[in-house]
Amino acid sequence: MEYLDLENVKSEKVNPLIKEKLKQHKTITLQHVNSMHNICAGLSGECEVIIEDSTGLYTGSYMEGPRIVVKGNVGWYAGDDMMAGQLIIEKNTGCNVGAYICGGDIVIYGNTGSRVGYGMKGGNIVVAGSAGRWAAQMAMGGNLIVLGEMGSEIGESMYAGKIFTRDKNAAEKMGRNVFYDEITDEEASQLTALFETYGLEACASQFHVIRPALSGRHKYVLFQPELKPELAKKYLNRKG
Repeated sequence: MEYLDLENVKSEKVNPLIKEKLKQHKTITLQHVNSMHNICAGLSGECEVIIEDSTGLYTGSYMEGPRIVVKGNVGWYAGDDMMAGQLIIEKNTGCNVGAYICGGDIVIYGNTGSRVGYGMKGGNIVVAGSAGRWAAQMAMGGNLIVLGEMGSEIGESMYAGKIFTRDKNAAEKMGRNVFYDEITDEEASQLTALFETYGLEACASQFHVIRPALSGRHKYVLFQPELKPELAKKYLNRKG
């Protein structure tokens, strides 16, 4: 195990240093992060970063592929625009976690704040604790799974995607343009697989699903981007 002590490292030098270390070691452990912002932002490739304490804003944002484990708490906007990989948070988070996520898994073993999964387009966000208001607001895809209680305005103005909940009062807390539905056998199997992967003790049959109601009130066409990260990297290399 390779350790990287960040106590005396300036914040703007942290991510370049992490990338250099990962060229030599597939797994590194960060010490004395002390709630610095933007940790592992834009990180890509098959690697693992373990963070021994807490992080600030935008942890793991724009990442594509790594597995990041945070032993402490995490600030706002963790996993923002995440493309692929795993972001595992062992304690609690701030608000707007997983905003605009396109793929991968975010797992929060504690509680999360408001607007978790805001505008999410894909991937899975699993919250073992509770979630604040406006969960999955304006979601365009993906799955938000909350094992604990949820705040008000669940799924406000969702376009697509699913919210899985076992909050007994969830139907009374929903936002507009969504409806409360039974879970299907296929969906229950998918949840069970996720719970087994991340060591969560929960029964999928206890969950209901909040889905977008295609009432015709919203006139929209969902844009389905064709993502080509390799071409983007080649373009950046040519410019550099």
